[in-house]
Amino acid sequence: MAGQFEQMGYRVDPSEISNQDSEAFKVFASNWDSMTAFLACETQWRVLAGPAGLIWTGLDYAGADVALRRFDFPNSVFADLQVMELEALSVLGGASS
Repeated sequence: MAGQFEQMGYRVDPSEISNQDSEAFKVFASNWDSMTAFLACETQWRVLAGPAGLIWTGLDYAGADVALRRFDFPNSVFADLQVMELEALSVLGGASS
């Protein structure tokens, strides 16, 4: 894994990569703001309920904007938030079936 990161121009200390706990995961320092911003917006999902179950449509950007401003996240995390939102939607969409 460290070699893959190096190919992308990011050096990772192999001692930071651990598979000891399957429930735990490491967040690189460069991603910390984006990850905590995503968690700060966890109550801002738009969800529709219907006979087929729940349909997750995405984050409510107005609510997410309040969370990002209140916690004083840099503007740059919004693009990362959108990437994580799209990935979450692919997982949540599969879970609603």
